[in-house]
Order: sequence, then structure tokens, then C-alpha cells
Amino acid sequence: MVFLFTACPGGGTGRHAGLKILFAEKASAGSIPAPGTKTQAKAWVFSFSSRPHPWSLQTPKYLSPEPLLHQEKAELSGMKIAMIGGTGQLGYFTIHRLHAMGHQTLAIGIGQAPEQGYLPDATTVLLRNTDECGVHELADLISGFDVIIHAAGADGRNLFDAPAIHGFRAANVEPIRNLVAAMKISGAKKLIILGSYYTAMHRMFPHLNIIDKSPYIRSRFEQNQVAFEEAGPGISVGILELPYIFGAAPKRGTPWGFYIDLLKQSRAVVHVHAGGTACITMNQVGIAAAHACEKLEGHKNYPIGNINLKYKELFEIFSANLDLKRNIIAMPPSHFAEKARLQSEHLAMAGKEAAYDALGLLDMEDHDFFIDPAPAAQALGIPPEDIEKAITQTIDATLKYNGNGLNNSKELLRP
Repeated sequence: MVFLFTACPGGGTGRHAGLKILFAEKASAGSIPAPGTKTQAKAWVFSFSSRPHPWSLQTPKYLSPEPLLHQEKAELSGMKIAMIGGTGQLGYFTIHRLHAMGHQTLAIGIGQAPEQGYLPDATTVLLRNTDECGVHELADLISGFDVIIHAAGADGRNLFDAPAIHGFRAANVEPIRNLVAAMKISGAKKLIILGSYYTAMHRMFPHLNIIDKSPYIRSRFEQNQVAFEEAGPGISVGILELPYIFGAAPKRGTPWGFYIDLLKQSRAVVHVHAGGTACITMNQVGIAAAHACEKLEGHKNYPIGNINLKYKELFEIFSANLDLKRNIIAMPPSHFAEKARLQSEHLAMAGKEAAYDALGLLDMEDHDFFIDPAPAAQALGIPPEDIEKAITQTIDATLKYNGNGLNNSKELLRP
């Protein structure tokens, strides 16, 4: 596995700013130059491969991932595929699947670099916040790649200053607009987006107006629109509409700690919403994304499903795995209304807005957001998997590695 650490030139704040301090002495202003052009930036390349590598410490020089691909992946002859969010949990399953299919892979992520063995040795790892890159910088980064997988952005756990739609658009819509523009320059012909099943639910339940009840869901709807419209006929776009995802990558926590906490902190009775949700495994996401890279033609939405569970059933599976004796009871929206109202007032007083309108969410979770798994399974070759086994893996990983896990990418693990 090869690690390439760089930092986008120019300003940067938040979690990526630390990466710039650690791995770049001075980032030059303006766009990233073409490979081989001298800059003031330092770049470190680490290889855990047993094969000799021509680089140890190089400065000053901009390093494209392209020569690394040629150096480390001579045995692979498939497509060149870059995955934004490739160092996270979904990246683990997708990259390994792509490697097994013979494709050359670049995993782009932020935060901590994955440990040796987490991804295949032939995979190049680039720590880079692509949201901070301009279109031409991004085009240079993905130059030579056939397919781009986008598995990043803000999800239903995020909280922004009101109105939150601005934050969600900045995280989910504008990056796709820039990425498609960069792909037109670089020549990449396929874009796979790991999206949310709420866009499928909006098509299935138009009378619920769920995009008006959630700035997050609206951003995913607009992400679909921008991807298809900006790509035009020249770039194929496939959007995997993902529901609740279970499973765990090696030595990683999961975002499902709140289910465990709720059950542990409750007494004998736990009240849940009366609706239900589609559920899939992380491995199924990896299979779907990898196969979409080969099979996609044109513009398509793929609602991905495996099994449909009522929330009551889902909590019962969690409870049994935790060896907790809890009576799970489904309740109507009115039961949760006062708590939802107080939550909305609290956020408004703080000038914040959540991903979902608290009262609107009650109506949504009173419905069965189920997916027929057959169409996508047939189109993308997704086999059925044991969701209870995946939930067991989720719980074990969460208890061992905490409820959040390493933040190696802005990946989506909940819809």
C-alpha cells in the first residue's frame, strides 16, 4: 500500500487544517501545477510494500498518483478507479472488491491514514480533502482515471447553522458539481455516487413531501439533479440509493452506538416508531459499487435493498444481541410529538438546524420505507446476505472500537 500525503494549496480550516500543518511546510497559492512542476510544497510517500519504491522523501515536487499506479500495479490490467471516501469503511469493502476484479484503485480520504493491510498493497492512498480543491486541481488529481466513486459528504447526523440547507448544499451538492466539471476536463467517463435511499422514497411517496421536511434529503435530491444535468450524455452517472447499512470493517467502530446506548439506558420498555426501513450490509454496498463501475451505462438510480425490517424488529435484533430483555413497543407519531417540539425549539434558540425537521421526521418514520431488492440485485449482481449477522458485527465493532470509529472519510453509513 502506498501513502501519498499532500495538502490543497491556499486556505483551509477545520479538520483538514491539521493535515496541512503536519504534512506540508508551505502550500503554494493558486491551482496545483501539472505533475513535475516545482512548487514549495512537500509531499511524503510511504510504502508498506516489500517491493522497492523509487521515492523516499521528495521535495520540492508535486507528485501525481499516476506514476505510483504504474509502479505498484503492473499486475492489474483493469480500469483505473478513484474513490473519494475510499479510506473509510465502505471504501474498505469497495476497494477490496475492485482489486479482486482486477482494477487499479486510488483511495482518497481525510483524517488518519489506514494501517498496513487495511487496503490492498496495490492500492494508492491519498490523504486529500477534495472539497477544498478547485476544478482544475481536482481534474489533475483524477487525470487518467476511468471511473470516479464519490462516497463522501454530510449525512443525517450533521448539524449546521440555520438555515442548514446551505451547509448541506456545500457538503453534498457543490462537490458533485465541481467533480463533474473536473471529470469533463480529465476524461473520466463514469461517476458512481453513494447516495441515500430517501431520494427513492421521495419518488415512492411524493405525497409525504419529505424533501420539504429535511434539508439533508433536499440536498440529496439536488445532488441527483446536478449530477445528471451537469454530466449530460458524455458521462454515465449511477446513484446507489443506500438505506440503513450494517457490518464493520476491521478495527473500526460504527455510527450505531446510539441504538446501543438507548437500549442500555432504557428500562423494561422501549418505545419506537411504527414504520420500518430497508437494510443492507457494508459488503453488499462494496459489491454494488464495484459492479456498477463495470455495468453502468447512461444515467440510473439504483435503490439498493436486502431485507426490510420494522423499527420494532430492528430494535429487537439489537436487544437480543446485547442480551437485554426489553419489550419493544411501536407507537404512533403523537407519542413523540412533545419531545420533537422541544428539540426543535432548543435548536432554534441556538441558531442551529438538524438534518431533519423533528416533527416532520415523526411522519416519515411512521411509514415503511421499504425497497424491493430484486431490480438492483439483478442489475448489479448483489447477492442476499444475513442482516442479523451484519448487525452482530456492527454491535461487536461498536462495543470494541466505540460508536464513531476512525473518521477516515466523510463517508455515509446511515441514510
